[in-house]
Amino acid sequence: MKIPMFVVALIAAAVIVFAAMSSKQENVASNEATGPSAIALAPVSPLKTLTSSSCASDGCPVSCESGETLLSAICVSGSKGRFADALRVENGVLTASCGTKASSILVYCGRP
Repeated sequence: MKIPMFVVALIAAAVIVFAAMSSKQENVASNEATGPSAIALAPVSPLKTLTSSSCASDGCPVSCESGETLLSAICVSGSKGRFADALRVENGVLTASCGTKASSILVYCGRP
């Protein structure tokens, strides 16, 4: 299986998992919130995309917000992409970064 197809399959699987988890949480919340005081919440996408193009100066470190999970990090150089060069955990936060030869990083964050 080629790398781009693998990345697409990984992202699709993550979307399905997070959508399923989100719908279960919405069902529980709707069962608990019955009556005149129920408030409708706006839907929130379980996936978020972050990019950084400061790789030449600092390796473009990117991490997801609190309550989110880093699903995938891809270093982009020209028309080529590869998985992040480094993953680090500092103070409980996972940070992905690329080498200085990459032009940007593309990070997918997910919310359960």
